[in-house]
Amino acid sequence: MGEDIKTADMRHPVVLRMEGLFPADLAGYEQHRTRKGGDLGHVDETRSNLNRRLIGGEDWAQHALKEIEDMRVENFAKELEGLKKRRRKAELAKRVVEGSQDPWRGTRHGPLREVIITAHQDWFAAFDQSNMDDLFGESREDRFENAAVAWLKDSFGDDVIHARADLDETTYHIHAIVMPRSRTKDGRKMLQPSKHPLIKDYEKAQDSVGEWFSELGLKRGQRRKQALREAVQQHRKEQAANGKTDEAPASLPDQVEHVSPREWREEKERQLAAREVDLCKREKKAATVLKTAKAVAEGDPKVLAEMTQPDGRSAAARLFGKAFAALRSTAQREARKDARAEVQSHLEEIKAADDAIVEAAAALPEAARKKIVKARQSLAGRITTLRRAINKWARPGQKNGPEV
Repeated sequence: MGEDIKTADMRHPVVLRMEGLFPADLAGYEQHRTRKGGDLGHVDETRSNLNRRLIGGEDWAQHALKEIEDMRVENFAKELEGLKKRRRKAELAKRVVEGSQDPWRGTRHGPLREVIITAHQDWFAAFDQSNMDDLFGESREDRFENAAVAWLKDSFGDDVIHARADLDETTYHIHAIVMPRSRTKDGRKMLQPSKHPLIKDYEKAQDSVGEWFSELGLKRGQRRKQALREAVQQHRKEQAANGKTDEAPASLPDQVEHVSPREWREEKERQLAAREVDLCKREKKAATVLKTAKAVAEGDPKVLAEMTQPDGRSAAARLFGKAFAALRSTAQREARKDARAEVQSHLEEIKAADDAIVEAAAALPEAARKKIVKARQSLAGRITTLRRAINKWARPGQKNGPEV
């Protein structure tokens, strides 16, 4: 039974991450540790009282910052004293103006290291009945915690200034801070991460933690960098054998870029925000479609003018093209009917006016009557043209109005 469970455990690797920190980052680290700031969306605050410090006191961060400041001041005083003894007056004056310097070499990662150790949550949830320790109250978290503290002290000694266990998140995990103290040949105190082989060589750190936790049934993570190197070397050998040197490697193993839990959570939050924006757009589009469908059902052609896009068409028009065409056709027929009635009314008014002119002309002198008769010839032609056009417009299938 125990052997089967241990074999199942071996599917789970022990997870080790390292992230560089600057001393200025410790304030934010403490805010998150004490759950007073930072990203707390993933934290179950009802369990935060279960979190515990494993290494270092409550004021470890203040002590660390004071120690770094003391290093800065002592190094500066030692440097000025050396310049004074060598009588480098110009250089001494320049350094006095420049002031003290950070006790570490320029680095984009920072001189401190945050170490995170954990395993898959399924491993912590399992219960190995073959292990008597479990029966006497020592949980897997306890065993993992003891192994992690021992590994940290064995690997980094007194440079581990802080460690804590978080139990209020999805998976139990341990955070630790390493402050790699060192001293140069001229006596200056510095922070030098490369002094620790496991910080200098990430693969060696993975080997070390994998071997250490193998007693708990965990295994080392995948050797991705080693697989990458071997693939590149093999490809170069094949190129050399074929006399080719300008081709890119054909097939390389996938590389996984390790990110901190904070960066992972921020990326997940950005993805959720993007999904919310997309959902909002879909809801608006659905509302537009429903509005258009309602307008089509009620036979309202005005929806076209309200929903037309810069390209001259609307998304709703594309969805309900045939229905809109029918609405437009109905609207055009109604418009032609109204126009036809209006023209007919004007024509009747013109004809009545013509009849009145004829009646009035009978009482005029002959010279005046001849002028009126001549003018009416043109007017009568117009009236006849209008009447024919109206009759033509009234025929079925006629699309255009009369040309008057």
